[in-house]
Amino acid sequence: MEKNIDLHIHTTASDGTLTPCQTVEQAHALGLAAVAITDHDTTAGVMEAMVAGGSLGVEVIPGIELAADYQGRSVHILGYFIDPSAAWLRMALDWSVSRRDVRNEQIVAAMVADGFPISLGALRAEDPDAVLGRPHIAAWLMRHGYADSVEDAFRRWLNKGRPYYRARERMTLRQAAQAIRGSGGVAVAAHPLQYGFEGEALEGFLLAAREAGCQALEAYYSKYSPAEQEALCRTAARLGLGVSGGSDFHGSRKPDIRMGSGIHGSLWVPYSVLEGLRALRG
Repeated sequence: MEKNIDLHIHTTASDGTLTPCQTVEQAHALGLAAVAITDHDTTAGVMEAMVAGGSLGVEVIPGIELAADYQGRSVHILGYFIDPSAAWLRMALDWSVSRRDVRNEQIVAAMVADGFPISLGALRAEDPDAVLGRPHIAAWLMRHGYADSVEDAFRRWLNKGRPYYRARERMTLRQAAQAIRGSGGVAVAAHPLQYGFEGEALEGFLLAAREAGCQALEAYYSKYSPAEQEALCRTAARLGLGVSGGSDFHGSRKPDIRMGSGIHGSLWVPYSVLEGLRALRG
């Protein structure tokens, strides 16, 4: 059987709960041939993961996940084979993190006004090396008894329409794809079925992503059935796009998702997917 890989993994550099080294150690223990470190808006964990991969014989792909705006919705763009030091990417990440910081300040200020004993300083002290975002606030709510889980915290407090949701300014699809491709990477539309698009709306999003510079879509994903994965592969072929795949592993922050095998062991991403992405590098 072809070797298994996982090209969508988060570490403590953003909102995962395993360090980059621990992530690669787990990948090695699971027998994964390759992983991509795709933290939100940061490449801080990439080098540590690559060093660990070199020691353990796990191929580590330097990656990123960026949030972009499409028709007023937040959509995610994955980048693979990036140069973390590329100026174009660094500028995009600095801008995106600054927008996250503004939203964090707004959320925490609203919570403090309502009597929550939370502060940005405490959040930063708990995760000093991470790019802070809503998942860290959700984890705080869970730890302090205001929610049963991170998912429950989002449902009750932080999702759109809930008391402490605040919108974040995002880059455009084109800006996200250009930041990735400008750093030597391959741009991929992440988990396209997660945005609520169906039929013509889904195809419209994928065409817009392709026009913006995305070269592939994430067809293999933890929450997708085999039939959905097959349909996305067919759609990618019809639209002239490559395919990617990964679990969206976050450690204990998303405890139902297992690295390399997703939910209930249903995910399998073959190594040929990585070879196909490598062939898209311009």
